[in-house]
Amino acid sequence: MKSIQDRLKAKNVKLEEFQAVNALLISRGFLSRDDGVRHRALYMVAQRCQDEVQDVLAFVYGASLFHDPSTSHFRLQPFGARDIGLPDIGEEIEIRRELKGAVHKDFTAALLTLKLLYDELIVERRIGPGGRVAVRVTEFVTAMKVNFKVDLPAADSHRKAIFMKLKKHGVAEFNIDELKDEDAVISIRPEIASLVYDSAVAAAVASIQQSSGNSEDVTEPSAGIDDMEMDAAG
Repeated sequence: MKSIQDRLKAKNVKLEEFQAVNALLISRGFLSRDDGVRHRALYMVAQRCQDEVQDVLAFVYGASLFHDPSTSHFRLQPFGARDIGLPDIGEEIEIRRELKGAVHKDFTAALLTLKLLYDELIVERRIGPGGRVAVRVTEFVTAMKVNFKVDLPAADSHRKAIFMKLKKHGVAEFNIDELKDEDAVISIRPEIASLVYDSAVAAAVASIQQSSGNSEDVTEPSAGIDDMEMDAAG
């Protein structure tokens, strides 16, 4: 069997380029052709050596590589991707360090809300360039409250941490300094479909509705999100 280096040489891929692709996928978990000149170049490299990237990631990290040519992106699905289609935040060292407790819960709710809004706006044909859909911060906050009984945190650092993680996972674009403005726009990327499946949103909404139906006075409004996190981690 040929070594990885021999296979890369046969495909005219430089070792340093191959290493750069792997490093980006490991650190970010996401590589899109639309994220700048450097990422475009690495995406083209990854296309040429996708099998080799997959072999290394599977052997070293037990991860699989998802490629969606329609939106031109690769996504790392770590440690046996969840059938429910929701990232297990607890397995990413950086997120474990930065997002604890309530932030973990808010991040999950925010991610599910973006997918819910994306699906609704696609049906309404409110589609912009690159398959993206735009929502105002007010729309996002309202949908998060109505569907998942969760509000964005008041602390600015807490809020920024959530939004930056959403951006890191390649699901949304925005100006972080404008998000306090209710009319600020969040651009939801089509790549969110490879991170959060429809079944994940449906399960979370059903869980919230069941929790609300079991008690007229819901003392734990985010119980459904907690359940969702447990399902994703299982």
